[in-house]
Amino acid sequence: MKSLRNRLPPTNALVTFEAVARHVSFTQAARELGVSQAATSRQVRLLEDHLGVVLFNRARKRVRLTPAGQQLLQAVAMGFGHIASVADGLRQERRGRALTVATSLAFSAFWLMPRLPAFHAAYPTLELRLSTSDSEADWYADDVDVAVVFGPQVGAGWFSEALFGDQVIAVCRPDYFGARGLPQSVAELREETLLQIESPYISWFSWPDWFARNAAPLRRDPRGPRFNNYMIAIQAALDGQGLALGWRRLIAPQLSDGRLMQVTSANVTPNNDYVLLIPETRREDRRVRAFRNWILGEARRDWS
Repeated sequence: MKSLRNRLPPTNALVTFEAVARHVSFTQAARELGVSQAATSRQVRLLEDHLGVVLFNRARKRVRLTPAGQQLLQAVAMGFGHIASVADGLRQERRGRALTVATSLAFSAFWLMPRLPAFHAAYPTLELRLSTSDSEADWYADDVDVAVVFGPQVGAGWFSEALFGDQVIAVCRPDYFGARGLPQSVAELREETLLQIESPYISWFSWPDWFARNAAPLRRDPRGPRFNNYMIAIQAALDGQGLALGWRRLIAPQLSDGRLMQVTSANVTPNNDYVLLIPETRREDRRVRAFRNWILGEARRDWS
């Protein structure tokens, strides 16, 4: 029995033939394939010679399939289409081994990462791919299976579910004030070194916002270094470089073990929540359901 290699026409010639037949044009097929029109014509001639039939009628710069060409096109379209479908499925299966979770840099580092060992223990065969960014566009990327964001951002075709809210508080290292003692009012904080965040993540509170919400508006621009990353600002506070605006749910471990302290009882409760976003097309994915159930359980435990 002859092998497929001996029975099938040259693959490149078949691909070229399919492109010419689909476009009904040698010129457009050549443009799609990235080759010259002459090379396209040669491949079709090679195929016709191999089969011993004429596949196209070429007259007055018009191209039409012959009956033999129509028969071959049907077979090629079915065969290539099936191969492409199987290949897509295999790629999806490969990608499916890892569940892509998109979230902000701060939520990932402070809240999600410390809990991932528990997730892996509960789902040892489910691999996670963590995609961290403070750009909203990255949360809605095509390869994202689940996103965790702060705010009301819900794009078309996404299912949303609230996880929990948060409070924004002024924090510092416990020994920051030293012999001066703790301030007695929010207004006194305005003269301190205030660590500021300049980030594309629209949900971050600024010091002017925070003071205004606590009835102590700033009379001038805050004094203190600026950072483009929340994690660096918190690290600066841990190093005793000034006061930072801490999101209570994110820095709960640093507050509970005494590395950071809340300076006053003043706080701001943002209007939004941390939200779980799932593409509607992936809601029934068993991996997505597993992650959803797990993170909802962690969120409930976080509030208890």
